[in-house]
Amino acid sequence: MLVRDIDRKLDMRVILRLRQNTELFNLTRELKGKFPVFLFNRNEETWMSTYFPKEQKNQRLEIVLKTLQGIEKENSFVIDSRINNVKDLRIVNKLIEIPSFIINRSDMNNGFLNIYARFHSTHLPDVSENLSAYTGDLENSRVEWLGPNPGIIKTMDLINSEYPVSLVTYVVKLEGENKALSELANNANTLVEIKNSQMSDGKFQAVMYSNSDLTKLIKGINVISKEDGIFEMPLTDEILELVRDASNRDHIMRLRFFIKPKDGNLEVTVFLPSSLLYEYYSVLYNLTRKMGGRIITKYILPYTPDVWDFI
Repeated sequence: MLVRDIDRKLDMRVILRLRQNTELFNLTRELKGKFPVFLFNRNEETWMSTYFPKEQKNQRLEIVLKTLQGIEKENSFVIDSRINNVKDLRIVNKLIEIPSFIINRSDMNNGFLNIYARFHSTHLPDVSENLSAYTGDLENSRVEWLGPNPGIIKTMDLINSEYPVSLVTYVVKLEGENKALSELANNANTLVEIKNSQMSDGKFQAVMYSNSDLTKLIKGINVISKEDGIFEMPLTDEILELVRDASNRDHIMRLRFFIKPKDGNLEVTVFLPSSLLYEYYSVLYNLTRKMGGRIITKYILPYTPDVWDFI
């Protein structure tokens, strides 16, 4: 199964805009363009890393970088900041808990944090209920879009037109007694999408797409839509967790995260801004040296429409 086979399986899209009065948010009113944002948890608080390309550097950005202790990367500057709009963020977190709700990406422009997400239409009542609470903040919250999902491919084309995107694919050799992943790795008609970089009880929340009824293969799996072959369950794997932790420590944003079971192993494909490609494959090769060949890096490529022929 390829990503293009599940392109519009999650058939609805929502775009949320969130504002707060801080120096960083005010800075994005003055600068042109959209700036990628990576959301993450730190000590039970929600934080975000905002990425500014080095060619954007000016006197105002220099002052903010110094004030907020910006970090210099290979091709960008990164500012970490806590999201203080707790009320609206609590509602966003409730949306994330909906089984089919996947955040595609986030960015900032014109003083707003933009959050782009997909979900299955069976969960529209839950999404609508949460949006009614979210829009109660007339000053700071906006719903930019609620409607049909144009698909993963068109969305990735759009992101790539706003800032360059690359992909990295690596193979994880399964070891140990992870029965759920072993069952998946022997089911070639399944594709797994990790919902976000956050973990709960040491596990990733994953949406699974399959031509088979996975409830007969794996215990603890939840049905999102049996008709569309969409399921959800938590997954855990040592290698995936190590890559995640190292990437978070190095402030590496990831846009999308797919796992294809293949030949008894897992083939993992990650889309990310090209400006962070060097840092990400450095994480992988560093872990490869430590893990005794359990990780095999397969592709390091700039995004083109041709990738959908093999991803």
